[in-house]
Amino acid sequence: MMQPSENQRSYTANLFTYCLIAFGWSWLCWLCANLVLPFAGVAATVLGILASFGPSLAAIVLSALGSSGIHAFLAQSCRWRVSWVWYGIAFLLPAAAMAIALGLHLASGGTLPPSPASGRWLLAVLNFILVLLIGGPLGEEFGWRGYLLPRLQRRFSALWASIILGIIWSIWHLPLFFTPGTVQQQLPIALFFLNTTALSILFTWLFNRTGGSVVIAIVLHTAVNSWAWVFPILPRAADSLRPYSIATVLLWSMAVVVSLVSLRQSSQIE
Repeated sequence: MMQPSENQRSYTANLFTYCLIAFGWSWLCWLCANLVLPFAGVAATVLGILASFGPSLAAIVLSALGSSGIHAFLAQSCRWRVSWVWYGIAFLLPAAAMAIALGLHLASGGTLPPSPASGRWLLAVLNFILVLLIGGPLGEEFGWRGYLLPRLQRRFSALWASIILGIIWSIWHLPLFFTPGTVQQQLPIALFFLNTTALSILFTWLFNRTGGSVVIAIVLHTAVNSWAWVFPILPRAADSLRPYSIATVLLWSMAVVVSLVSLRQSSQIE
């Protein structure tokens, strides 16, 4: 039997170490948040915010310890000079998918729940800023797309790298399914995994098309989380799962298209 080479062992160890730091930090913070939630709500909120920075923290730590250094990592990740077309796609694509999903939901006899942003548009704009800063994008994308995705694409096609990352990204969220008040608590785990993996393929497509811009990934992540507050596709308590399910099917339809057109032939940043 062939033994793995030293490079293969080093590659696997690097990915394992990354996941160990990212998951360890986030899951420990979420565990502590759940423990203190009954008597210290503010502390639980702060711990929840800190938990979201696990993926980016792991990327920064390993980049600082690696041969390229933190400066090279940040210089590549913070690439923002890309066509405004890609900014527009990253920002508006989630809104279009959610709007279409709600339209199909209504057309099939469903009822439209009130939007949390209705009559509070200034708050909706502020929500985009809050989501960007503390709602996941900054805490996750330097890790998932800035660090992990390029390394997965060194060994796998862009499509398979996206699927693997989508699974890892989904599993990272698991503690939130047992945390009161989270979106995940209202969703079936399998449906969330399908949604996140489809999103992962779209993230990779935009990331590669913009030369590895984590900034674009941050815009897309912010748009996904923020537009969901404007377009009420997420179930609330006993609300129907149909809009979220339709949105997931739409995301997979888009993921299949970009996979056939772009990702199957590409395993490196374009």
